[in-house]
Amino acid sequence: MAAAFGEAMNGAVRRQLKGRSGLAVIVLVPGPSWIRPVRDLFLERFGAQWQTITADSIKTLQQKSDQNREVASNLTHGQPVVGFAVERDGLPSSLTVAADLTIRVHPPRGATIRRAIRMFTGCWAPASIDENIAVGLEFDDLVAAFRTDSSPAEIIVRIRKACAAVSGSPSTERLPRLEDAIEYGAARTWGLALARDFADYREGRIEWQDIDRGAVLHSEPGLGKSLFARILAKACGVPLVAFSVADLFASSPGYLDSVIKASRAMFQRASAVAPCILFLDEIDALPNRATMSPRGADWWTPVVTDFLLSLDNAVAGTRAGIVVCAATNNINGVDAALLRPGRLERAIEITRPNHAGAVNIIRYHLNGDLANADLTDVGHLLDGCTGAEIMMAVRGARRIARHAKRNLELDDLVRAITPDEEIAPAALNRICTHEAGHAVASVVVSSGDLKRCIIGRTLTESAGRTLIANEMNGDLMTRDTVERRVVVLFAGRTAERILIGDASVGAGGYDDSDLAQATQLVAALHASAGLGDTLTYMVSLRDALTAVRTDAELRSRVEQHLRVLQTRAENLVRQHREEILAVVARLRTRRQLSGEEIRQLLKRELSHEYSTSSHN
Repeated sequence: MAAAFGEAMNGAVRRQLKGRSGLAVIVLVPGPSWIRPVRDLFLERFGAQWQTITADSIKTLQQKSDQNREVASNLTHGQPVVGFAVERDGLPSSLTVAADLTIRVHPPRGATIRRAIRMFTGCWAPASIDENIAVGLEFDDLVAAFRTDSSPAEIIVRIRKACAAVSGSPSTERLPRLEDAIEYGAARTWGLALARDFADYREGRIEWQDIDRGAVLHSEPGLGKSLFARILAKACGVPLVAFSVADLFASSPGYLDSVIKASRAMFQRASAVAPCILFLDEIDALPNRATMSPRGADWWTPVVTDFLLSLDNAVAGTRAGIVVCAATNNINGVDAALLRPGRLERAIEITRPNHAGAVNIIRYHLNGDLANADLTDVGHLLDGCTGAEIMMAVRGARRIARHAKRNLELDDLVRAITPDEEIAPAALNRICTHEAGHAVASVVVSSGDLKRCIIGRTLTESAGRTLIANEMNGDLMTRDTVERRVVVLFAGRTAERILIGDASVGAGGYDDSDLAQATQLVAALHASAGLGDTLTYMVSLRDALTAVRTDAELRSRVEQHLRVLQTRAENLVRQHREEILAVVARLRTRRQLSGEEIRQLLKRELSHEYSTSSHN
C-alpha cells in the first residue's frame, strides 16, 4: 500500500495536505478492497483530524443526503474532508463539486511491485518483472503473496499464480495464435480486427471511441468460447479479466443489494486494469426481461438495470476502458438490450469446425508430434466434431502409444477416433448397405462433396455415417439443390429395402435423423422459402418440423413431395445396384473409405458395366 500510495503523490501534494485547513480531497483507488487500507494509511500519514467518507458506507439516498450536509458543514468550519472511492460518483456531490485535489492510486504495475518487495524484504527484486504481473488482483490478493521470510522470487511466483487463477488462464498455458485459429471463423475475423484496432490505439492513430465495445459469442457447449477469450486477450496485448455471470448470484448472499454490489465490483475490477478484455461467461444467467414473469420482474429488474448501467459506464467515454466479450450456449436467452450498439453490439456464432478447422485443432493438440504426417484423412474423421472432442481424441491416441511404450503414430489417432468394434454379420451388412446408398447417391446426383464413409462407432456417432460437405459452389440453395439432398438422405433406407428386403429404424427416430432432415428441408421449401406451391411465409427452417406436426394441410403437401423424391431414390438405387454392392463389399472389409476411393470404385464399376454391355 505504501508503494502504490507513494507513487500517487509528489512533494507538492504532501505539503498541500499538511498545510491547509478546510481542504476537500478525493482519493480514487483501483478497486473496492483498496478503500479502507488506503484510508487507514492516509490518516496515519496526514493526521486523524480529517473527516473521512468511504463510498461503501453510503447505501441509501438518505445517507447520501446526510453526508452532503455534513461535508458542507465541516468544510465551512475549516475541517478537512477526504473521500475514498473507486469512482467519483460514489461520493457525496458536495465533496466532488468542492474538491480541491484529486489523488488517483493506480493499479500496481511491475515497478510498484518491485518497490514493495524492496520495502518488505530489504532485497532488490529482478528488474525484469512483467509490468502486468498483478493485473486483475485485488489488494488482499497481493498482500497474501507477501509473507514473512519470503524471498523476492517466492513473492513473484505467488503473484503470478494468483493472477493466473483470477484470469482463468494458467501462466504456463500454451495458447494458439489468433491468426492461426481458423476454426473460429467469424469470431476470429472480429478478433483480428479488434487486435488491429488496439495496435492503432496504442500508436495514437485512432481514439478509444473508435474501438468496438464488445460481442457475445454463442454456440453449443464444447466449441471453445472461454479459450477464444484468452486467445483474444493475448492477440490484443491486454489483460483478461474473467467472470461467470452465474457467480454473481452464487458468490453473494443472494439479497438484492448484495447481487448488485457483486455486479458493480466485477466492473470495478475490470476498470482498475483498463484497457482490458472483460470476459463474461454464461451471460444468459442474467434474466431476459422480455420473458420474465411479473413476480420475477419485481426482483430482477433492479439487478438487470444496474448491470446495464454499469456496462454503459464501463464501455463508454474516451478514456481507455473495457471491451466486453460475453459467451452463452443460449443466445435466445440474452436480453436484447445487451446486444444494442454501444453495449455488446453483436452476436457471433461459433460453429463446429470444418475439415480445415479440425486439422488445425489436431495440429495444435499434437504440439509438434507427427509434424510431417498427412492429417487429411484424420481430419475427415473429425470433421464436425467439437474442439473438446478433438482434444479427447488426441489424448486417447497418446494413451494408446503410451501403453504400447512407443512414440505416437498416425494409426493411434485413427484407433482413438474409430476404436475396434465387433459388429454382428447381419448388422454389419445392413449398416454398410445404408451408408453405401448415401455415398453412391451423393456422387450420382452431384449433391455435396463426399468425404468419407465410416462403419462402426466414432467419438460422437454410433453404427456408421457418411460425411458429405454440402458446399454450394458460391450459389444459394434452390429447389433442385434441396431435392437432390433429400434423395441422398432417402437413398440409405431405400438401399436397405431394395438390396436386403426391408428397411430398419435407423433412418428415423431423432430430430437429426435422415427422415427428420428430409422432412425439415421439404417443409421449409413450402412453408418458408417460397419454393413450393405457395409464396406464403409461415415458419422458419428451425421451426419447420413443428409446423408439419401441427398443420395438416402443410403435412399433406410435404408428404406428397417426399413420396416423389422417395421414388427418385428407388430408381437411383435400382439403376446403380452393382455400384452400391461394390461399395458394400469394400466397406465390410475396410470399415472406412474416403470419398475419392468411392469415386474411383464407381468409375471402375461403370467402366466394367459399359464394357460388358458392349461385348454383349
